[in-house]
Amino acid sequence: GKEAWDLLYDAAPGGKAGFHKQFSDFDDVPLAAASLGQVHRATLRSSGERVAIKLQRSRLRDIYDKDLALMKKIAKIVDKFGKAGQVGGIEQSWVSIFNDAESILYREIDYRDEADNAIRFANDFGIGLGGVEIESTAKGKDGNALPSAAEWLRTPYTYGDLSSEKFLVMEYVPSIKANNNEALDKAGVTLEDREYLAECLAHAYLRQFCAHKFFSTDPHAGNLGIEVFEDERAPRVVFYDFGQACSLADDQAGGILDVIESIVDSDAKKSVSAFSRMGVLKDSADLEMVQAKCQQNYDEGKLKVKKRKSRKSSRYNTKEKVLAKESEKAELDARIDSAKQAKNTTDTSEGVNDLEVMASFTLQSEYAFVARALSQMDGVGKSLDPEFDFISAAAPYLVEVKGTGKYLTDEIKKKFTFVYGEDGILAKELQLFKSLGLKLPTKE
Repeated sequence: GKEAWDLLYDAAPGGKAGFHKQFSDFDDVPLAAASLGQVHRATLRSSGERVAIKLQRSRLRDIYDKDLALMKKIAKIVDKFGKAGQVGGIEQSWVSIFNDAESILYREIDYRDEADNAIRFANDFGIGLGGVEIESTAKGKDGNALPSAAEWLRTPYTYGDLSSEKFLVMEYVPSIKANNNEALDKAGVTLEDREYLAECLAHAYLRQFCAHKFFSTDPHAGNLGIEVFEDERAPRVVFYDFGQACSLADDQAGGILDVIESIVDSDAKKSVSAFSRMGVLKDSADLEMVQAKCQQNYDEGKLKVKKRKSRKSSRYNTKEKVLAKESEKAELDARIDSAKQAKNTTDTSEGVNDLEVMASFTLQSEYAFVARALSQMDGVGKSLDPEFDFISAAAPYLVEVKGTGKYLTDEIKKKFTFVYGEDGILAKELQLFKSLGLKLPTKE
């Protein structure tokens, strides 16, 4: 109605005249509405293409100024009380977390920032207008460009040149809400499709965390859709809304990748090394205790990786860009089996107290956003596949993120270390011989 038109003319670059110069049509009934803004369909005058326009509600910046000033005072008070600011025993600065959150929240109400985020997201995944494949701007750990994700992921094209602080123009991409099981059933999305889509979601976040070093922090069901095709193509995950996004430093991204690999391998020592690289361990951290707790979790099966499920439908096998060969899947399965058979080399018979271990950790603000993204993603993933877990679903794509050559080189080094390293099989056998008072045969 009139309220939508008033909001439109107030937000559009050039006002009423500027809007009608660029657009030939506007649907004043919103497609979606939220606390910060609302989305309407419109038509580009130059091409006749249907687009979605996101309009910001009025006086949002004034509201943010008042509310965030109060919240900052609260954060300062909480930090003064020491342990009162801890979560699960982990030390953190609430003022630091608040400052980063404040920056993200202010960027969320500047649609120019959201446009930049959306454009970067699409370019990182190699997705162009219409969902077509373009060259990805992101690189794997081997320095080579990552493959386009257009086969399994979609995001609306963003018209940055038509957007402004309160006015965001995007390609119109309809989809089914990711957790709307009734609609997915009607669209013919099978259980196998949903397992595949959950894996695509994990694949997307493995790339964002570990290679793109830039991720959407808000992957709840309202920001994720499922695009279904009438032909034999597999459905695609659709990402919307990039008002909240976060960047990671090289060691943060590399550390997250190391943590994931250490879980795949059930390698407690590597887990501690990864935590150190991430910067989440205090200088005073008890590394032996942290390693013992990791080993305990692996031994008790609290952290374990499931093998990838095989798929029967031929449409998943027409253009496999990752694990294209069955031998590569067998390599990952063997890696998981090897981790399960690994012997405990750390004495955890008495157990390790969780709170004591957590006292060795400190939380950087970026990881609060990583945790949030993982939590929301896990909820959507489990709505698609009740057996979903991020590590198991992401594991098959480690070879993509690292590059085939680097992945295989690292695996060979790992096997060599397993036998010949200071904690390897030969070193353990030598230690056993010495403990029994035996001597190794020598040449005369």
